[in-house]
Amino acid sequence: MLRFDPNLRWLFTELPMLDRYQAAAEAGFRGVEVAFPYEYPAKEIAARLEANGLQLVQILSPFDWDAGERGMAALPGREEAFKDSIRTAVDYAVQVGNPMIHVMPGNMRPGLDRVECMQRFMENIAWAADHARPAGLTLILEPCCRARFPDFLYHRLEEAVKVLETIRRDNVKLCFDTFHIQMEEGAITDHLRAAWPHLGHIQIGNVPGRHEPGTGEIHFPFLFEQIESLGWNGWVGCEYTPSGPTLDTLGWGAPYGIRDPRQGASKALERVAC
Repeated sequence: MLRFDPNLRWLFTELPMLDRYQAAAEAGFRGVEVAFPYEYPAKEIAARLEANGLQLVQILSPFDWDAGERGMAALPGREEAFKDSIRTAVDYAVQVGNPMIHVMPGNMRPGLDRVECMQRFMENIAWAADHARPAGLTLILEPCCRARFPDFLYHRLEEAVKVLETIRRDNVKLCFDTFHIQMEEGAITDHLRAAWPHLGHIQIGNVPGRHEPGTGEIHFPFLFEQIESLGWNGWVGCEYTPSGPTLDTLGWGAPYGIRDPRQGASKALERVAC
């Protein structure tokens, strides 16, 4: 059975961040993703995870999202800042259960040469992978669609696969995000199969709106069947904006043990996904 985890930056936002861990567990999730957990001591997050029987699946290496940054791994002049961010992420990750670390390349400012930045990205990711390896950590890379990140270094799966095949580090994997792929390329199932050897993580979000399964054009019951048939044993991250209060929008997950705890598990399991 597929294992789903909510990104707490997106789901359960009705609650303060530290309360979202318990809410996720009560809804039947056994893992969570937290993009930027660094505002809280690692010991505090580790305690929340243990108390609620949760695994931390993914974090991002730190950068200033609120200032408009989308990473720095490909940006000239940011090499030392990038290495510091990886050191911070690795040190934090080993204290909270060794989640995957998502590393973002950054936006291409006017005047930057995309080819040169891609080369810098590959060199930096290779360094980061080697730094993370002794701790047993995996890095993930994720192409992001032009509709959401028009200045992002790379937008298509084939570009990310080329990075992986060039640097040849077995602890660097691909994140397959259904929202970005559908918006940028379509043909999700074909791309899933093509990228399968490189996959380290899967994330879901529907199109348009980036809401939960059942709200858009992607037929998730079919996609989930394909993922299961291919033998996926990793996590599936819920990285979407709920179309309403989080607990009211979890009906799609009933077959996977996800539920609205206010209604009881038995009622939740009677729902028809999507």
